[in-house]
Amino acid sequence: MKLNNALLKKLAISTLLIGASSIPMLSQADVTLLVDDHIKVTAINGQEVKQSAFQPLTKQFTLAPGQHAITAKYDRLYDLRRDEHDYLRSGNVSVTAQLADNQTYRLTMPNQPEDYTAAKEYAKSPTLAVQQDDVVIASQQSMSNNQGGLFSGLGKAIGGVFSGSGDAELQNQQTIAALNQPSVSTQSTVQQGTSVDNSRSTLDQFMQIWLQATPAEREKMSQWIQQ
Repeated sequence: MKLNNALLKKLAISTLLIGASSIPMLSQADVTLLVDDHIKVTAINGQEVKQSAFQPLTKQFTLAPGQHAITAKYDRLYDLRRDEHDYLRSGNVSVTAQLADNQTYRLTMPNQPEDYTAAKEYAKSPTLAVQQDDVVIASQQSMSNNQGGLFSGLGKAIGGVFSGSGDAELQNQQTIAALNQPSVSTQSTVQQGTSVDNSRSTLDQFMQIWLQATPAEREKMSQWIQQ
């Protein structure tokens, strides 16, 4: 009789656990980011995304809900006549977007031309956008040939460390840091004084970025400053 009671208790506990597991949990769902053709994602949220040149580009990412900084480049191989090829790549371009839970978004580069000659021009300054249901919710044009914005003066002040070219991970981190800075228009109004005032403001920006950086990021910044 004791054995039967023990067995009944175990069965009752198992039933309760199974029932509890079937109750839906009130938690946030994942975000799905689909990537259009000829786009190579190079960094997300301060971390480099490594993709082999010998494998197809990653077409889908699963992210947590919230604000995301995404860096990517135009990446397309053209097959020309007589077995000739040309690999078109743009510089890195970053965009930030607030992505809601349990939603699907697309990472796009609008108006990509099919013509090879037009594509060579397009690769010089593509636009990266996040869309949902064909509605653009965030976009940013490449600044490869026009290093303006928050970090242009900062790069000149400390030897081009923040020039915005080359390193995808660094550019992505710059984009994240810029989210916590005053708008460019506000800074333009403030920085109409002397060149000394401009330099001081630029160094203040760098100090803010340094304070917000992780130890690993500070070490990398120090290495670049010494170059």
